[in-house]
Amino acid sequence: MKAVIFDCDGVLVNSETLSAIAYKNVYARYGLTITPEAFSAMLGMKQADILASLRGVEGELLPAEAEGELTSEILSLLGQLVRHTPGLPQFLDQLDQPYCVASSSDVPRIRLSLDTAGILDRFEGRIFSSSMVANGKPAPDLFLLAAEKLGVEPCDCIVFEDSAAGVTAAVAAGMTPVGYIGGDHLPPEHEAKLRAAGAADIVPDWRAAGQFLKRETRPQS
Repeated sequence: MKAVIFDCDGVLVNSETLSAIAYKNVYARYGLTITPEAFSAMLGMKQADILASLRGVEGELLPAEAEGELTSEILSLLGQLVRHTPGLPQFLDQLDQPYCVASSSDVPRIRLSLDTAGILDRFEGRIFSSSMVANGKPAPDLFLLAAEKLGVEPCDCIVFEDSAAGVTAAVAAGMTPVGYIGGDHLPPEHEAKLRAAGAADIVPDWRAAGQFLKRETRPQS
């Protein structure tokens, strides 16, 4: 493998629980209730696509005029509380391959999350967002853009993802998706969803991810 692509939310940073709080709070202000299961089903999708399909149990969508309010609430929480996933800096230190982040979030949110978590400098110049392509995950567009910018073929890329939508996108791009379940937001049954979507392997932490990379890059005898 010649390059590594990371999703951001739930992979590089433990942000999904914070996003879930923001969604719950803003929906509630408009008389809507969203369940953890409903929000979990949207993992990996960009905000516009989530808002177009995430209905409260009452059956209604969040009003369009509330999107800015939701964005502000998410950014406020991220700017105060988001942290990188355990062991990530040490994993990045060991990487020999070029790497980047390819996230469904927009660039300002990605940068805020990485900066607050203290890892922005590791990704400068290699931040790719679904806002840069026509179709977000589960379409392959974003990952194909990342491979092009890194100067590698899609088949030479490993993708670390925590969502079924992201794994599906990596498969469609012809890449090797690895399901990362070391975030603080995933239920035990999530591993099965990632495998069903096409994950080549599942890693519970960055130490296991390092072992996976060693196996994949070991010279063939």
